[in-house]
Formats: sequence, C-alpha cells, structure tokens
Amino acid sequence: MLLTACLAASPAMGQSLLRHRNVIGHWTATWATAMQVPVKTFMPYNNDMTERSVRQVIKVSAGGDIVRLQLSNIFSTEPVEIRSVYIAHALDSFRIDPASAQYLRFSGHQRVTILPGQSIFSDAERFALRPLERLAITINYKQAPKAPTVHMGSRTTSYILRGYSGPLTDFSRAFQYEKWFNISSFAVYANNVRTFAILGNSITDGKGATTDHQNRWPDEMSFNLNEALPLRSRKEGEPKRQYAVLNLGIGNNRVLSVGYGQAGKDRFDRDILAQQGVTDVIVFEGINDLGNAADAMATARELVEQYKIMVSKCRRARLRVFLATITPMKGSGYFTPRREAARQWVNEWIRTQKEADGVLDFDKLMQDPADPAALRPEWRLADALHPNATGYKVMGRHAAEMFYGR
Repeated sequence: MLLTACLAASPAMGQSLLRHRNVIGHWTATWATAMQVPVKTFMPYNNDMTERSVRQVIKVSAGGDIVRLQLSNIFSTEPVEIRSVYIAHALDSFRIDPASAQYLRFSGHQRVTILPGQSIFSDAERFALRPLERLAITINYKQAPKAPTVHMGSRTTSYILRGYSGPLTDFSRAFQYEKWFNISSFAVYANNVRTFAILGNSITDGKGATTDHQNRWPDEMSFNLNEALPLRSRKEGEPKRQYAVLNLGIGNNRVLSVGYGQAGKDRFDRDILAQQGVTDVIVFEGINDLGNAADAMATARELVEQYKIMVSKCRRARLRVFLATITPMKGSGYFTPRREAARQWVNEWIRTQKEADGVLDFDKLMQDPADPAALRPEWRLADALHPNATGYKVMGRHAAEMFYGR
C-alpha cells in the first residue's frame, strides 16, 4: 500500500521504483515552516519576486534518497508562475555544489503555476539528502504576487537576483533578505523516522537565535536527537532511527486571536496535523495571548480549552501529543501580577492534566532560581521575554533528552 501511494504521488517516479521493489517507507517532512501574509514593518522592501531568482537555504532533520518539495500560495490573491526550481547541497552563504543540482518537476514539467489559495508538491526525485544538512532551494519566478505567501522569521539569509539563474550563476551580488518565499515543506521517503511538529510563537520561531547558525531550540533538539545523543548511546548494530523536527513557529503568533499569522487554533489542522509523516505534536504557545490579555484569567481558561481541543484532535489522528509550559516573562512589557497569576494557573493545569502524553516543562527549566517569575539572566535577551542562543541550546537539549530512545 505504501509503495502504491508513493507511485500515485509521483508518476515520474514509477519506472524508477519498479526497478527497486525493496523501497519501503513513507513520506515524512524533514523540514517545514508556517506560511503567513507579509507585515510591512518586518518586510520593508519590494516583495514582488516577478522575474527574480530566489535562492533559499534550509537545514533538514532526517535524510533520504527520494525527496519532494511543497510550495505554497495559500495567502495570496494572485497566481505564482515559476519557470523552474532546482535544489543542491549548500556550501556556505549563497554558494552551492553545482554538480549536485537537481531540477524538480511538477507533473513531469519544470514550469508550474500555483493558483491563489493553493499549495503544490513537486514530483518525487532521487537526491542524496544527508541528515542535518543545509540544502539550497532556488526558484526562478516568472510572475509572482505583489503580496506573496511567506515566512517572515527565517533567521536564515535568502539571496535574490534579477532574471534567471542556473546552478553556475554567481549570487555574490544578490540582495540578501532574511525571509522565505513560498517554500513550506521538504519531505523524504524513508522509514524508521519519528517526526515532531511544533506549534509555537517567536520563541519557537527563533527570535534571539543567530542568523544562519540554525540554533533555534527545535534545531538544537534535532541536532541532539540525530547526532549528539546517538553518538553517546547507540549500540553497535542497532538500527538507526531518524528524527524529523518541524518548526511551525510564527513570531507574535497567538492561540486565540490574530497577532501575526493565523491564530494557532485556526492553523493547527493545516500547519500541524496535515504535515507529512507526523508522529508527535508539541504545543508550546500562549505567552502572546496572556501578554496581550485585558482579562488574564479569562484568557487562561480559554487557552486551556483550546489545548484540550488540540489534544483531542491529536488523539483522533493517533498522534502522540505533548504540552509545554509557558516560560517566564517578568521584566518584559507583558508582565503584570494578574498575567503572571494566569500564567502560573495555565502551567499548573499543564503539569497536572492527564490528557496529553507528557509535558515539556520549559518554565521550570528556564526560570531564574532567584526569581522564578523571570528567565535566567544568562539565558535571555534584554527584552526579558525571549531566550538567547545559549538558552535555546539548553531548551533543545532538554527536549531531545526527553524523547530520545522512547
């Protein structure tokens, strides 16, 4: 059945797979990001990619030999017309290994048009994708919306040139922009992969991480699960399990209302449940709801009801689900005694509830021992709300140790 599904997903792969009948596995996203509409304050430049070549870099989790890309135009009112898309192993900054370049096809063609409100998968292609590698995805746009579908908080540089590019094109003079355009997931056909989808806000999206260093806490979780912990504990001859960690965080995202991006309760089905190959869900969101609440306890009760709905949806989908406590915020503009009391109430419910499969207690992990309502000074930004790169490293290690080998 899995082989049939793979063939159906990509007619172009049919003959190849027929020659390799021992291919067993399933599609799983190895990287993903949450799509949103642009906010001019955070995307101040001309975002019309018409007649542009855009090279975007991602860091994957799991590896595999058969891959496909998902492109999204869900939040645009105009079609996206693409001349070609090619992938390649990324070297550093804009540079790629041109010998590794592979053009992707869509129903057998390099050209593709994505209608407003739609997403599309490329055909499956053979490509030797290594675990934890940086991959360059270069899109040659013919016509693009003036208000594109994007992810604003890439923390990763994209490179934009006028005109058409190929694998040998020099991107050294490209315009540099820390945004992702239209790319929403990258998948591998593999087996023995445990795949986590994380619903989050800017703490998951990585505010405070180092640009181009891929050191958000989900990145650190992926590194530890796939490399650091196996090196320490894997037994000789033991089959290697891979872990995919999908970061679906959006800066200033909220569960109940609209900050940036759709509200968490509204995007949960698409951004989390619809991801390819998901086995586990982590819900780590709510601080922006409490930080903007007029009635903090009423908001806290509404948050808990939405958490219950999310857990119930995961149960119906036969997915494991974990809730994360809301991290400290004392010293930030969000903090008031009433909001702090509401945060404590929500966290106590998360710790004592029996509906989810487990709890990631980021509150206890990250709090200042001298003042538990605040983040540890050495692990936070000056805004007292977001962890810094060191804090994210601690969070990612903690999450990995909770899940590895279980």
